[in-house]
Parts: sequence; structure tokens; C-alpha cells
Amino acid sequence: MKTFQISDEDYEFLKDLQHELNTQENDGQANPIYWCVREYKMEPAPDECGEAFVYMGDGITMTLEEAVSYVDENLSNYRDELQEQWKDVDTNWMDGVVEFIHDEMEIRECRVVWMEEQAIISHETGAFLTKRACKDYIKRFGYNHSKPHTYAMTAYRNFELERLLNVLKTMDLTESTGDDEIEGGKVLDEYID
Repeated sequence: MKTFQISDEDYEFLKDLQHELNTQENDGQANPIYWCVREYKMEPAPDECGEAFVYMGDGITMTLEEAVSYVDENLSNYRDELQEQWKDVDTNWMDGVVEFIHDEMEIRECRVVWMEEQAIISHETGAFLTKRACKDYIKRFGYNHSKPHTYAMTAYRNFELERLLNVLKTMDLTESTGDDEIEGGKVLDEYID
């Protein structure tokens, strides 16, 4: 049996973490479990799959409505006859709007592109030991993500993480009494199977 010292604050943290690890739902995953942020991004898709967007060059994509607004807002910078031509364009037809932007406004990179929403695991956040911590992150910083939600992952054959989580879940965190108390902390007796 080994003994180690821990501050009162860290002791309470370990007790709370242990309780959370032992009582949280697993969302259908096998141990060891960790949590991450799943979000959604628009990614390129094959032609006529997903949703059509107007590509304006430099990585800028717009919906049809946004492209029409773009033309309306910028047309005053062009000759008057072009403004008259715009009145004849069917603004509900993407190919017609794209053709006008490409040919008449001379934005040569303008074309129709197809995109579809893809679920991805956020690489910016890393892993969370508990679902609660992941939810707290989303509550505080979810504005940095597109439709974020918690996502449980299994760390299959990650024996180090499995052992760490097992130690955290099973260590005896009952408070010691008497001689085991130290000023500003606790002494814990712990065993490892």
C-alpha cells in the first residue's frame, strides 16, 4: 500500500470526478470512454449531391439568396445597362444568377458548387474525461462550433487510459481520520491491483 498527500481542493476534485465517472451514461460505448465535441461542417460533394451554392472565388460560398443580395449591393459599381440586364434575370434560378455574375460582372471564378453537411469530431477541443465537462465546454464555448453536441468515443485497446480510468473509478476516497490528516490536505492510502 502506498501513501500520498493531496490538497483538500484536489481531494474534492477527485471525489467529484470519481462520482461522475461511475454514474454518467455511456451513450452505448464500451469502456474506456472519453467524450468529444461533434459538430457539422459543409464539405464539397459530387455534382448534384447535397446542396448547391454559388462559389465566388477565394473560398467564398454563398446561398442563392446571398448571391442575389451581393449583386443588388454591388451593381451600382457597374455601368447602367448592366443594371437593366439584371432586372431580366430570374433570381430564383441559380444557373442564371451565376451566369450573370460570371459573364456580366466578370467574376471569372464564379460557378455552382455542391456541398453537404458532414458530422465531424472537433480537433480543436481534444478529449474530455466526462460528459459533464464536455457539456460545460459547449455551454461556454459552443459559439465557436456549428451545431455542437457531446459525442462518446471508445478508446479501444488504449490500455493506459483504461487503467487510469479504472484507478480513478475504484480508488478509495473515504476521508481519513486522526493521524492521517495533514495541514492543508489529506493523506490517502491507495492500492493498485
